[in-house]
Amino acid sequence: MSNYEEEKERSGARDRELGFEIEAAEAKTRARIRTSKSMAEASSEIWAHLSPQVFQTPYEELERIVTRVDPEKNISVWVDLGAAYGRLGIVLGRLRPSARFIGIELVSERVQEGRRIYSRLGLKPESLICADLISTPLPEGDLYFIYDFGKREAIDRVLEQLRERARKTPLIVVGRGRRIRD
Repeated sequence: MSNYEEEKERSGARDRELGFEIEAAEAKTRARIRTSKSMAEASSEIWAHLSPQVFQTPYEELERIVTRVDPEKNISVWVDLGAAYGRLGIVLGRLRPSARFIGIELVSERVQEGRRIYSRLGLKPESLICADLISTPLPEGDLYFIYDFGKREAIDRVLEQLRERARKTPLIVVGRGRRIRD
């Protein structure tokens, strides 16, 4: 087993320790999309056909990112585009409690479950926002974390918005996944 696979397993265990009910949220998501549009189209957009450990960044990796990218604790606003259940916000709550976190996720069931856990942890539930990145302007931020999400056109639109914003003000983008990196 690779270190990454082990990190994903430990992250699943940590989710359970925190009280996440991810499988129930994903089951609700799959049931909703079955009734709203074709499973293939919806699944490709929201990754409902994958294990949640596949589309979420492991906690340990997020911890490494936070400490490497922000060793001096100077980054004020962290924006997670495609936040899923909001793991980055949980990590920031522990490592950078003075930083502001904004997580944007398309899937309402993931946002609801993340907010439930944020409330239990004393984090701001309203920092997780349910929105479609194709039609939602990006919030102001100092750092944008993007792990592949949704369809190619959504990713391209977000990257173009970040390019425009970077022409006006310095920002940091942490990209993860094949679609983002290419």
